[in-house]
Formats: sequence, structure tokens, C-alpha cells
Amino acid sequence: MSEIDVTTSEYGGGTRELNTTIRSILLLVALVAGNAQSSFSGQDRDRKEVSTDSYAVYSAILTQHYGSWFRQKEPILVLPYTVLEPQGHQGCRTQAQQSAVVQDLLRMLLAEKEQFRIAAKFRLPGPYKVLTGKAEIRENHEPGAVFLSAVGFSRDSSKAIVLVGHNCGGLCGDGYVWILDKRKGNWHMTHDQLNCGWVK
Repeated sequence: MSEIDVTTSEYGGGTRELNTTIRSILLLVALVAGNAQSSFSGQDRDRKEVSTDSYAVYSAILTQHYGSWFRQKEPILVLPYTVLEPQGHQGCRTQAQQSAVVQDLLRMLLAEKEQFRIAAKFRLPGPYKVLTGKAEIRENHEPGAVFLSAVGFSRDSSKAIVLVGHNCGGLCGDGYVWILDKRKGNWHMTHDQLNCGWVK
């Protein structure tokens, strides 16, 4: 099992503050994916679970943008609780100013201070597993460990925002903020995405 390297490079207008937060997220990924205890503490079990609507958003973005991950035989590994979106990401904030709704969504995502439990309630095109203990991450074998933020919803529940990222050790991994629209009861990626995120 490889040790996850937390060295990152900036992308899409990020700042030094972003790198510090990304390192914290990647350390969390390393802890859960490589060194987690075999059972979660009472605090983890007491965390609130994400909403049913959040699972629909996660399933949509993982299927529509990351569908190739599910063509492999091994199950995709998902962290068992949400991560916080990196703060100070000026690239996202600048682009979000073009739409009041998107600006509100991004503000909501950046303001989230609580982590939520994630259960195996996704509808995905292939096998996956929500981590409940130790897991071996093969270095440079995508996606490694997938992490998700809490989902932010617009007031009319027609738009959603979410951070999706993954870490596969060394310089392997990335993360992006995605905007989705709800059309005819289903979530779809929008054409006017925020072009901000990071790559390792």
C-alpha cells in the first residue's frame, strides 16, 4: 500500500491558502484510506447523514462525468463522510459572479462547517464501496479514494453544487466543483460549469 503524498499544484486560479486546505483534505483521505481503524468512533456514527436528494446528485455527477471509473472490476472506494470545500478559491468566486444563483450556491458550499455521513445509497453504473475501515490504495490507479462534499441546493431546489475529488497516491488525483440542474425530476450537469479545481 502506498503512502499518499500531499504535495499539490495550483490550478484554476487557486491560492496558497487553497493548498493548505487541500493538504488537510488529502491527509484525511490518507487517514481513512490507508490508516483508518477497523470501526468508526462513536462521533462518526453520530454524524448526521446526507439527505436523500444528495445521493441523487452524487449519483448523477459520478455517472455523467466519472462513469469510466465504474468499468473496472474493483469497487470504487468512497469516503464515509463529506469533506469541506477548500476555502480561498478565487477562481471559483470570480466565475460565480456571473450568476446570482451560482454565487449563492458557492457561498453555501464554502460556508459549510459540518461533515455528514455517507451511506451506500448511490445509484451507479458499477460496483462501489463506502469505506468502513482499512483499504489498500494502489498508487496511480484511478480513482483511488473518492471524496465528496455536502451538496448545496438552490432555494427552489432546481440547482445543486458539489465538490467531487479523488486521491490515488503520489501525484495522482484531482478535485472539481460541479453545478447541476434538475430537469424533469433528474439531475444533469450544466453546460456553464465553473472552471475551477485542482490537480496534483
